[in-house]
Amino acid sequence: MIDRSLVERVELLCLDAGNTLIFLDHARIARFLAARGVAVETASLIAAEGVAKRGLEGAGSGRLAPVRWSHQAAPGAQGWGLVIGTTIAVGGAPIERVPELLDALWEDHVRFNLYSRVPEGLPGALDRLRAAGVKLAVISNSEGMLAGLLDELGLLSRLDRVVDSALVGVEKPDPRIFSFALDAFGIGPDRALHLGDTVATDVAGARAAGIRTALLDPFEHYPDLHRDVPRVESVEAVADAILSR
Repeated sequence: MIDRSLVERVELLCLDAGNTLIFLDHARIARFLAARGVAVETASLIAAEGVAKRGLEGAGSGRLAPVRWSHQAAPGAQGWGLVIGTTIAVGGAPIERVPELLDALWEDHVRFNLYSRVPEGLPGALDRLRAAGVKLAVISNSEGMLAGLLDELGLLSRLDRVVDSALVGVEKPDPRIFSFALDAFGIGPDRALHLGDTVATDVAGARAAGIRTALLDPFEHYPDLHRDVPRVESVEAVADAILSR
């Protein structure tokens, strides 16, 4: 059950992209690695992604250790490499192979984003929110290709604004990134809600911007951490709560 105070007077719903709107395809990564002689279970990658996300805030034992790889200077690639590199290493890939695997995964990611799974009920939930007058904005630390991906997935036309960090030059948790949505619609932070899956970027950034926030944790990456942060099951559940106010 979503607390009514979380959705009261929400005129702008801000959404992270990865694991909120579009989900990381862990099985695709497992297949990609297997084709290169690295056997990693999908379930291990899911658990390892949690280690990577917690590592962004220095929590737990699997803190992120940057490695050098060929595309790390590309827009958005540094943060991507930290998360994906940690995910595959903790998931079972030999650490000495991580740079070459990151190079290959990045090229595959550029061809078609690794975050590309769309929940079945999500498009309809976005349509219902917009029909009710709620503005929808994606606020993402991304690589400059997000709008094209969302268009390919049939989501771009269902959104009012896409704020891609590589294009605006600001990344979460810097609160300034949220102003690209707030200012566009003339909506104050007290009338906005941000949903995301990562505490270090989404929750910290939204709170710094004075925006209500809730955590999506579909894989239970934060089972015993940050219990002060409201948790929601999905964008669809939040849409239903907003529309039933």
